[in-house]
Amino acid sequence: MDRRTFLKTTGGAVAASAVGALSGRSANAAVEKIGAATHNTIAISPHWFKGSHVEQVEQVAAYGFRAFESLGAGGWDDKEAVRDKCQELGIQIGAIGAGGTIGGWGPNDPEQHQRFADSVKGAIENAKKLGTRVLLALTGADRKGVSKEEQMDALVKAGHLVAPMVEDAGMVLVWEILNVLVDHPGYFLVYSKDASELVKRTEHPCIRCLFDIYHQQISEGNLINNIRRYIKEIGHFHFADVPGRHEPGTGEINYKNVFKAIYESGYRGIVACEFGPTKPTEEILKILAECERW
Repeated sequence: MDRRTFLKTTGGAVAASAVGALSGRSANAAVEKIGAATHNTIAISPHWFKGSHVEQVEQVAAYGFRAFESLGAGGWDDKEAVRDKCQELGIQIGAIGAGGTIGGWGPNDPEQHQRFADSVKGAIENAKKLGTRVLLALTGADRKGVSKEEQMDALVKAGHLVAPMVEDAGMVLVWEILNVLVDHPGYFLVYSKDASELVKRTEHPCIRCLFDIYHQQISEGNLINNIRRYIKEIGHFHFADVPGRHEPGTGEINYKNVFKAIYESGYRGIVACEFGPTKPTEEILKILAECERW
C-alpha cells in the first residue's frame, strides 16, 4: 500500500510523527555501514532520511544497506535520477504499486480486468524509469454474494491477462496477502495457502505472492513453516512486528529466526521494511542488522 494508507493504518499522526522525527540529515557519507554484513537484502525506507530522493538513496548506501522501498516511488518526478544513482551505488529498489485496492475495486472482479491491465501497464512504465522489477498488486475487497472459487478464478484470469507484458518487461507481479482481523477488514486474499494456490494455478514464473510477515502472523501464525512451505510461490517480503506494526523487538516475532529461515530457504530477493518506527534512525538500522546476525 502507499505511504499515506500505511500511516493511516498504523496510527495516523503518531506514525507520521515518528517518521518525521527520524528525518535528521541529508546525505552524509561519514556514518557507520551498519547494514554491510546483512545476509538478506533488507530494504529500508528512504523517508527515514532528509533531502531529495537521490540524497535519500545516497544515505541508504552510506549506511551499508543494499535496497530501499517506497511503494509510491512510481509517482516520483525524479525516477530516472534515482535509477541512475541506484545503479551507481549498487542499490536495489523494492516494489511499487501496480493496481487493485484494499477495500474497493480489484481484479477479483472480471469487470475490472481491463482497468487492472491498464494500471499494470502504467506501473511497468514507471518501474522501467525507476529501475525496479517488482510490481505489487492488490486483489480488492471480498465480493459479497460471490463465492471464493469465482473470485479466485477471476484472479487467475487477471494474472494470465497481465503476465505477458510483465514477463516482457523482465518484472514480477506479486499479489499481496493482508490481514482482516486488525488492519484491513473485508480484503479478499488473506491466507498464504490461498495465495500459493493462486500462483500455482496461474502457472507463470512472473506471477508470485507477497508474504507480509506482519499480516501473516496476525492471520495464521506458523511463520517459519509457512515460509518454507510456500517459498517457491513467494516473490517478495514485507515485515513489521506484532502488535503495533513497529520495528522488530517491539512485539512477539523472533525476527532473527524468521530472517534466518528466509535466507536458508534460498530466497535472495528483497525483504522490505513496512513499519512505523518508534526510535531514531540509527537505532532502527542497528536493530535490523542485529536480526541478521546468526
